[in-house]
Amino acid sequence: MAEFRNGGNGGTHPSFSDETVSKVGRAAGQVSLIRDACREGLNKLDSEDEKQKLEERAEAAAAEAISEHGLSISEYNQVVTTANEDPALRERLLAVAQVD
Repeated sequence: MAEFRNGGNGGTHPSFSDETVSKVGRAAGQVSLIRDACREGLNKLDSEDEKQKLEERAEAAAAEAISEHGLSISEYNQVVTTANEDPALRERLLAVAQVD
């Protein structure tokens, strides 16, 4: 999935295909919506047990959203982690996430 390339700053970042970036970007958009909804729901709950159940449901929904885009959690995390260090990749992901 990832090929390594040498960045101009001397660092090495994996290079991801446009298809992979598109999948991760769309999944990230959905994961963001799920997390926002979870945060809102947590603010309305008092019981720690209810909060934990909501967090578990949100985590399962996020994993399902990632899977529906043909990605493993590991692949998704690898691209997102790399995007935190690679501004060009981050921009590519954000462009896709905002379209959907």
